[in-house]
Amino acid sequence: MRNIRNFAIIAHIDHGKSTLADRLLELTGVVDPSQHEEQLLDRNPISRERGITIKLAPVHMEYEYKGTVYELNLIDTPGHVDFSYEVERTLACVEGVVLLVDATKGIQAQTIAHTYKAIEQNLEIIPVINKIDMPQAQIESTKKQLVQFLGVAEDSIRMISAKTGTGVKELLEEVIRLVPAPAPSAQQAARALIFDSYYDTYRGVIAFVKVFDGALKTNDALTLCATNGEVLIEEVGTFTPELKPLNAIAAGDIGYVATRLKDIHQVRVGDTMITSKSNLSPIEGYKDVVPMVFSSIFPTDPDDYLALKTSLDKLALNDSALQYEAVYSKALGSGFKTGFLGMLHADVVRQRLENEFDMSIVLTSPTVEYINKAPEGAKAQYEEPIAHVTIVTPQEYTGVVMKLCEESRGVFINMDNQSQVIMNYDIPLAELITFFFDKLKTVTSGYATLQWELKEYRPVDADRLVILLNLEPVEEFSEFVVTERAYQRGRDLVDKLKELIPRQQFEVKIQAHYKGKVIASSRIAPFRKDVTAKLYGGDRTRKDKLLNKQKEGKKKMKNIGAVEVPKDVFIKLFKN
Repeated sequence: MRNIRNFAIIAHIDHGKSTLADRLLELTGVVDPSQHEEQLLDRNPISRERGITIKLAPVHMEYEYKGTVYELNLIDTPGHVDFSYEVERTLACVEGVVLLVDATKGIQAQTIAHTYKAIEQNLEIIPVINKIDMPQAQIESTKKQLVQFLGVAEDSIRMISAKTGTGVKELLEEVIRLVPAPAPSAQQAARALIFDSYYDTYRGVIAFVKVFDGALKTNDALTLCATNGEVLIEEVGTFTPELKPLNAIAAGDIGYVATRLKDIHQVRVGDTMITSKSNLSPIEGYKDVVPMVFSSIFPTDPDDYLALKTSLDKLALNDSALQYEAVYSKALGSGFKTGFLGMLHADVVRQRLENEFDMSIVLTSPTVEYINKAPEGAKAQYEEPIAHVTIVTPQEYTGVVMKLCEESRGVFINMDNQSQVIMNYDIPLAELITFFFDKLKTVTSGYATLQWELKEYRPVDADRLVILLNLEPVEEFSEFVVTERAYQRGRDLVDKLKELIPRQQFEVKIQAHYKGKVIASSRIAPFRKDVTAKLYGGDRTRKDKLLNKQKEGKKKMKNIGAVEVPKDVFIKLFKN
């Protein structure tokens, strides 16, 4: 019988997940300590640039313990709230987790959220305190937090320094002792859950899988349950963390399948691969990801539309949260309305399109979806998405955090006042995606953290704020706004557009229109072109004739509303 341990590391941002993964790779001989770069599993350039994990990363290790060789499959996971779906995908494939907490910061919001997900999956949880070598480490208070949160004995908490390697060997052996082996399978036919994938130009879609039943090997015929697609396996293998071909991967293994499929839409994350012509049912993976923030993406060069579509197709293959559909704009041409999990997710997608696919794009202002519940023909009755927000903050910042939540239309639910304060609020998602994160960091000097998830839709007094240029509505500048925010938002947009739109040969009126009223307006004065400059003498009638002709031309352009808005205006506005 093979001895397999599948586990993940979950933690908040900057608590040391990737550094711990490095030490485990060195301890098991996967890499030479002197010949690899730090944070090896964070190979994405954007992860390195931002200092955060944005993609789950699997790796296979082997370790001898008490005379027995164990196969260890580790999945390193992201810590930011926008990438929680990556953690959910991971938890569907493992039997245990290392819960890592920074001794200098204590339990944070994302730690709490991910732990609850692990408990729901009935996974073995190993609590670990990291950075015990730091001068500002608060080991005893962090221990008390874990004891109160998990209800565990204090002596069950592991103490490590991922940076120096202290306690890492003992932790690895604890994983072997405590994390259960995958449940044995009596099925001969194969069944595997797809938890990630990417596109290879030569071998088609490469699917990352956890095998639950049977075995997968080269030239096996498989069926994809969700799409009914057929796969003839080109290659199977494991991660070291590079792809390492094997003869087969069997029940309990985490590995990859080279599918040869060129149609990337046939392979969906969360789908199940089964032996063709078998009657096996799909594995219950994880819930579908629902985008919360929406923006439109346009190529700056209209000729790049198809290239943008191809790039989004490839990104969506290993980012199941990325959803998009074609859209057309009078100002920006053909593009895609795109759904994201949050602001960081949107920014990472933008950066990946620019860096990995060399795309030059315009990303419109992010919005949330408002639902009109009124019957057709009746007055609109909108509902907005409400997020349940958990904030963890040191006690001294309790007052300023509560004030921020109230200013953001938050509804207080409850508060747990321990060594750190844990607050629960219901806050409109539209407030969260604007400046809430930045303001929270500012008022708490960077110490507070938050986790959110969609709770429900609630009725709200809101309508569309329409921006008009010379009485012509401009869809790209318009957005839904709640009534109490409408005047300020309208004023901000009008002032910003006045600053960005260049002067033209006719007057440009900028107006913000809300619920049938103009709530903010401004104007851009025209250039005064001297059409009489070339006149040298002659009577007054010649000069008047030219001036009247200019006046009629300006009047005509003004009536048409032909305001020239350069694309860089859109780029500058949406970046802000």
